Amino acid sequence: MKKKLTALFMVICMVFVTAVPVFASEEDTAEEATYVHMSDNENLLSQKTKTQLETAAEEVYGTYGVEIYGYLTEQTLADAESVGETVYLSSARTDAAVILMYHADNVNLYAYGRAKDIFTRKELQNILETANAENTYLNAFLKYIEMTGLLLGEKGVQPIPSERQQPRFVDNANLVSASDEAALLAKLDEISEARQIDVVIVTENAIGDMTSTQYADNFYDYNGYGLQLTRDGILLLISMENRDWAISTHGLGIDIFTDAGQEYMTDRFVSYLSDGDYYGGFDCFADLCDQFIAHYQETGEVYDVGHLPKAPFAWGMSILISLAVGLLAGLITALVFKSELTSVRIQPSAVGYAKPDSLHLTERNDMFLYHVVNRTARPKETDGGHSGGGGGGSHTHHSSSGSTHGGSHGHF
Repeated sequence: MKKKLTALFMVICMVFVTAVPVFASEEDTAEEATYVHMSDNENLLSQKTKTQLETAAEEVYGTYGVEIYGYLTEQTLADAESVGETVYLSSARTDAAVILMYHADNVNLYAYGRAKDIFTRKELQNILETANAENTYLNAFLKYIEMTGLLLGEKGVQPIPSERQQPRFVDNANLVSASDEAALLAKLDEISEARQIDVVIVTENAIGDMTSTQYADNFYDYNGYGLQLTRDGILLLISMENRDWAISTHGLGIDIFTDAGQEYMTDRFVSYLSDGDYYGGFDCFADLCDQFIAHYQETGEVYDVGHLPKAPFAWGMSILISLAVGLLAGLITALVFKSELTSVRIQPSAVGYAKPDSLHLTERNDMFLYHVVNRTARPKETDGGHSGGGGGGSHTHHSSSGSTHGGSHGHF
């Protein structure tokens, strides 16, 4: 009986996890249809039960912006996770979903999109085991939905409404002109869409009590950024209150923009910010992002310790240095030739002016006057704000929503 109940519960969960276009009770057919997340091929649930479960699921979706699906099939699933991904891609209304894939011989609970960063494997397993302890399909399914919603609430997950889908250049601090803003936005859109990795720049006058890293991570998480299922991207934050900058990476962006790679980038664009050339700094940042992403997509490798882009050759500075060296060499040569044409020279001592045998020394002493000590200060470590170490790769951390990010920060 227990085994049978377990199987039935899994069926219910699976049922709840596949998005079928529209499901409505006979009484509501003429009214607005209800979006359903269940595929019940076994017909184990009554229409009343389905409606009750769907209401609970919609409440979770409306509050947290995460879909909960159930997929039940009589056929053996050779790759249940891939089937779940197909369901997610074809049916989800947002970028986060939890899908329970059920077959009599194999039951799994998977997270897709942003939900991968929200739930751990252990948490999903705990949801499944706890709900399975219920003694009816309805109670088990409600427990599954309830626990998922509670965990989302504990993690502070919020939906991303359309009005919060921000552009890729948000200049709240008004650091560039309107024409430059339009040019930067067009450039960021072009790079992001061509590379399928979001490249974002945000400026603020102040960020409150949050650190620059926390603000950058949250701005990325809660404003619709990130492409593909893993929400790949990179965001640069500029806060003018304390002249802070922070980089937040997510998804594939964590792999592409390593700690060493970010240090290479900041060494090049932060100087523009320090000089007040914000357009130049942002334009340089965008170009570097495009260069790093292109290198990864074309070679399969990332810029990292021991493998960073070669600095462009400074032709202008090299010419100036060459001219200075040439002038110095010419000056020295001219002085040498000039000295050979001079018949009267300054004598290093008075010997040439003294009468021979007219001076007799009766006593000689060596007197120590002083000594000179040259000291060189030991180089001190500077706080550049980079989060990376010397071992390569990217250090990561979790944002307030539980999402995994890489990044770095500093001042300009």
